[in-house]
Amino acid sequence: MNPKLRRTARLLILAQLCALLAGCSTATTEEDGGTVQTPVPSAEEEIAPEEEEPVYVSDDLPSPDYDGYDFRVLSCYFYDKELATYLTYDEITGDPVNDVLYASRDYIQNRFNIGIRWVETGDTTAGRDAVKKAVTAGDDAFDIHIGHDTNTFGLGKDGYLYNLMDVEQFNFEKPWWPENTVESLRIGNKMYAASSYLSYCGLHWTRVITFNKDWAEDLGYTGLYDEVREGKWTLDRLHELCEGVSVDQDGNGKFNVKDRIAFTSGSQTWYCMQEAADIPIYRHDADGIPYLDIDIDRITKYVDVMRLLITGDDYVASGDFGIDQFKNNNALFAYTQVGDAYDTYRISEIRYGFLPTPKLDEAQKEYINCCTDVPWCIPKNVTDPQLELIGTVVEAMSCYNYNNVLPAYYETAIKARTADAPDDTEMLTIISDTRTISFSYTYALTYNNIVNGCVENNSEVASYFKKNEKVAVKTLDKMIEKYAGMD
Repeated sequence: MNPKLRRTARLLILAQLCALLAGCSTATTEEDGGTVQTPVPSAEEEIAPEEEEPVYVSDDLPSPDYDGYDFRVLSCYFYDKELATYLTYDEITGDPVNDVLYASRDYIQNRFNIGIRWVETGDTTAGRDAVKKAVTAGDDAFDIHIGHDTNTFGLGKDGYLYNLMDVEQFNFEKPWWPENTVESLRIGNKMYAASSYLSYCGLHWTRVITFNKDWAEDLGYTGLYDEVREGKWTLDRLHELCEGVSVDQDGNGKFNVKDRIAFTSGSQTWYCMQEAADIPIYRHDADGIPYLDIDIDRITKYVDVMRLLITGDDYVASGDFGIDQFKNNNALFAYTQVGDAYDTYRISEIRYGFLPTPKLDEAQKEYINCCTDVPWCIPKNVTDPQLELIGTVVEAMSCYNYNNVLPAYYETAIKARTADAPDDTEMLTIISDTRTISFSYTYALTYNNIVNGCVENNSEVASYFKKNEKVAVKTLDKMIEKYAGMD
């Protein structure tokens, strides 16, 4: 079986098993040096034979005793959250994901005889500055840091971080290292910060299409999941479904946030749609070296359909991600984050579903779902013995969180065990398997938002790229040269 399909099957089974937990007992088994809880169904809920294959993906690591080591996560505060709580939690709160993160902490502490805690620094700037101060002074102040996206990658570019691709314990073939994301973030054989399933934030902040199931059914849009499976879910199709269905509720002849709108989103997220349409502008060769890939015809096609989507009567921008418009039953489709369902939609009255971000066209090989994240990193001044410990603990925690946190997150985000919940689980699995990060956004490069550059400014595509190409090439070449000289 293709590795990506195998991952999809495992995640689907995990999510389905998770839905059984409320009515099942559990059996405890020892596996790879740790305890694994496996649901035992009642007679009425017996698992079908094809679901009996092992689904726990092992970390394949030993379980050394680290003699009570104090494992420290240097954190910071961003978007009303202490960022370390995306990867570990120190109490049971009743929140499904936090409670699994607490179990993760307990499991890792017991397996390796360590303590895990986080160090609060303040806001994202304070977190970045704490890393600089510690590394410059050679202080052993923390083991890993989780921080703001561009700030953290900026630390890597400035030489404060350790190359994660040199950590012996990290197996980038494992599913907690999203393939698309690793390829997007590396420059040759160097990657100084990571977006992985050590933390669930990358999935939480992955952009997707959320749709209003009741409104879709009223319009006869009952085959959306099948369109995704058949590879027919495209931007043109999204525009076709949106065209002419908005409702002017206040009767003023203009469409605004008070009306029922076919499509909504925020105004600062289109660079993620750009990646999803497979026009990243920056690609990587077989050696991981980035290069410019400007396909004027394909980009023009993207610009044309985006102009249709977001400049007509059937689109209204609403806040950061169109959250209020959607939760108030006033949007058919929203280009939003998976986390908006987890944080907001599941406690609203809206009946919603998930779809991957559309392809540009049916010729596109696969769905791509772009995200932002709070990446994590290792300080450059780490010692060899400390590096072995960090690599082992982080890889094992990534394994546990992938196998246990994601299913809990899926079930909570989906909200209810409705008849079509398996469809949404399948969609979330496609989304998690194909999530990536914008290389151009992460590294602050020239071409990181074609919607702003061409669509909203009504620029002609070829002239836009010709005007900026010299600067883009110079900036990229300079960064590649700098990375080549870094240890």
